Amino acid sequence: MNVVTDNPGVGDILCYDENRKYKFIQLDTFRAGTFPAAWETLGVVVLRKGNTVTVCSKHNESKKFMEVFPYIVTGQVLDGAEHTATLKLHGSEMFEFKYTANSDAEFVEALQGFLTEHSFTDWSAYNMDGNVILQYDNYTSSEYLSASITQATGITLKAECEMDMPLVPTAKRKCGISGYPVWNIGKAKEYFMEDNQNTSFNPDSDLDTMPVFPICWHAFAGTSQYQSDHCLWLRQKYCKDPLHPKIEEWESYIADLAPVSPAMTGGFAPEWRGRETFDRIKNVTYTAADGSQKPLYPGAVYCSEYFDGEGYMSTGYDYYEMLKSITYGLAGVTRDKSDPINRSLAAIGGSSVGANGMYWTCDRFNYSGAFNFNNMGYIGVSVFYSARTCVPLARIDLPVD
Repeated sequence: MNVVTDNPGVGDILCYDENRKYKFIQLDTFRAGTFPAAWETLGVVVLRKGNTVTVCSKHNESKKFMEVFPYIVTGQVLDGAEHTATLKLHGSEMFEFKYTANSDAEFVEALQGFLTEHSFTDWSAYNMDGNVILQYDNYTSSEYLSASITQATGITLKAECEMDMPLVPTAKRKCGISGYPVWNIGKAKEYFMEDNQNTSFNPDSDLDTMPVFPICWHAFAGTSQYQSDHCLWLRQKYCKDPLHPKIEEWESYIADLAPVSPAMTGGFAPEWRGRETFDRIKNVTYTAADGSQKPLYPGAVYCSEYFDGEGYMSTGYDYYEMLKSITYGLAGVTRDKSDPINRSLAAIGGSSVGANGMYWTCDRFNYSGAFNFNNMGYIGVSVFYSARTCVPLARIDLPVD
């Protein structure tokens, strides 16, 4: 019981001993009743590469990626003469915005006056770090933001997240084509075994190349109740007899959608395996309505507070390596009978990282969305206001003394 190991592997439990030194308890040996009272459990090993282990915290929480949505405003004319711009904010009608300004401070005052005049109580304007910011303050899951409903002429609005976060290319998959890769084959097979009327997964036109999304079994087999057969090309690639496809041939196709990891190109390439993106965004702040500075990316800050301030939110690479083999969240699998990571998290009273969860990465997909590991088994995209689980990770170099 509570066997200490100096050679930790996946599923072993990271602890502090009485001297706040790291110790590892071997998988399936943890017993709360005999665990030293002066020790503390911190998390579970999810990955080992050489002499470095990656550990997930025993706790995780659901957070929005961004708390508000700020735009950097450029193109304003500061010559003391009257100028006119137009603004359409979050689906409003298009309003004229007349301003006279000799400085950015005067321009911000005029812009805030425009917001007040037209009762845009969910918007604010201010100066920060030499930029004029126009900010949507009510950025919640009940709201939808797109370029078509927030527009301006005469001035330019640039999403501030474009300044903070580099754009990550879609990952290469084992089939050789970029697309949305499968992160958990068990969950993907379970989810896409059912007929699906979404045309991303059940195409409404003939395929002649590998689709970017997984194709459900009934579409692959040409037996969908929602669409006629558009997948002959895919069956010709994977089936011995394209007119009589077998389930294992579809399963081979699903396995071919897993990302190449590690890869030399795409979203799993070396430049996307580090902490650079996370380190860029964890300290970015915005001005709240009360004038205080608050974190723009609350999930990143949440992750950074674990492991004595060394915690981080991963890019896609670590998450894939961590989550690809989990079984908790598949039909009929209980935590005590599941993969090593979830067995150990359950033993120490921690949060799960199941295949039915949705997890943020710190990788940006476009100006308003980031990659996430979703509950359908493939890597998808969610808009920044969505609440997704944030898993704090830490890397520890061995040996740990």
